[in-house]
Amino acid sequence: IFFAMLAAFRRIHVGQAVDPLLAAVQARLSSPWEFVKTVGVMWVVAKTVKLVRCSRNMPCRPAITKKILNYLADDNLLFQQGDRAKELRVQYGKLLNTSAVQKQVHHDSWNILAACSEKWAADGPVDFFEEMRVCVYDIIGKVFFGEEFFTTDLGRLIRDSHWLIRDGHLYCIDNCMQVGMVTSEPCRVPEFQKYEEAKTEFFSAVTEALNIKKSKPDSDKDAFRMLLTETREDGTPLFSDTVWVATMQGLLNGAFGSTRCSLTWVVYYLAKYPKIQQRLRDELYRKYGTKLQGDAADCPLSPADLSQSNFPLLEAVIRETLRTRATVPVASRVHDTAALQVPGLGRNGAAAPVAPGVACHAVYALSMNDEASAGANPTEFNVDRWLRGHGNHKTMAPADDPINRHFFAFGGHARSCVGMNFAYVEMRSLIVYLVATFSWTLAEPTEGVENLYAAGVQQPKLGLKLNFKRL
Repeated sequence: IFFAMLAAFRRIHVGQAVDPLLAAVQARLSSPWEFVKTVGVMWVVAKTVKLVRCSRNMPCRPAITKKILNYLADDNLLFQQGDRAKELRVQYGKLLNTSAVQKQVHHDSWNILAACSEKWAADGPVDFFEEMRVCVYDIIGKVFFGEEFFTTDLGRLIRDSHWLIRDGHLYCIDNCMQVGMVTSEPCRVPEFQKYEEAKTEFFSAVTEALNIKKSKPDSDKDAFRMLLTETREDGTPLFSDTVWVATMQGLLNGAFGSTRCSLTWVVYYLAKYPKIQQRLRDELYRKYGTKLQGDAADCPLSPADLSQSNFPLLEAVIRETLRTRATVPVASRVHDTAALQVPGLGRNGAAAPVAPGVACHAVYALSMNDEASAGANPTEFNVDRWLRGHGNHKTMAPADDPINRHFFAFGGHARSCVGMNFAYVEMRSLIVYLVATFSWTLAEPTEGVENLYAAGVQQPKLGLKLNFKRL
């Protein structure tokens, strides 16, 4: 039943609107909030800025999350509530937000992309989305598991089984009736059997990789291994083996799909609007031309060089992409205690209660594409809507500017994306390497790029073919 619901939702994407999936959803909603009842499950859909801000304060995720993402272990952060979720989020922050980890992400992203892209200019059209399938996974694998991760049989097994899981998950959604009709013997469906086998392989391979990390001598300790021995105030271990495996599965899953898709959309818009691509390149060399002389594969810039305060145009390009083509267009939340009074939900715009346990689906992509948040002409791709000032002295709009207050690409408040800083560092490094090394154009400039809403993210259905020219 849950797969059937998700399958129906995935099919709501038509046309070439800024966000086809959500444009169709918007056409079906008659008010800012809408109750939707499907197979006995009550949902609330929020689509305006004010109401999305209200919904993102809800601290919990609905139970359906675990049923849909059934390839993740039960102890995954996504499925935790209350104090346990807060406790795990603190530890995730220690893993992802240290300066040492961010420097490693920046350095590894630059150098791995340099190796992956070595032959792009000579090979004709390149499917950038497919190339990032390997590149992004190798980056996160190297950061999470060590120097030799993506060159080992075990590392490749983790990567390949994870890919099979994602592909199999889409099969289960799109063919839910075929799978559902043989629930007593589901493995009679070969594709479903592959999905189940891939889940087992993924769990086993991650467990083995973590055991190898635990067995290394003390001199090889890093942030990930140190957390294995972290304890609570009463002396009990914070991470059991199952929680540790669930943590690593979640990090791999979250860091792969969303980053790969977000980066692909940034590169797509820079190809679609070559003047913005050149403007970004000119700004890069104006600021850091001296550092970029010599071997570009030597990662001459630091994470600080590419921060929003030091390189606001780069930040504007990323944010305008995520606003226009939201990688995660919808997020689900549940209020966990007393009924929540929600403005605009009742008759004639009056406040009305949403009972605990009713899922609220916050449609971020709609709320970021109206004039209240984006200003004039919200459907246009315009990086300057994020910038203030003149000439070479432009800065990012201040934090209290409506465009920043209404930017929900990474969620917000109690359940914001724990990997946001990690993703920003990785994307900035990858984009700047591309801008410094290549110019690129769409291989089929007159063709639109069709969306596919899959595994919670928007991605190009048929890939992204580009022509690269080395500078």
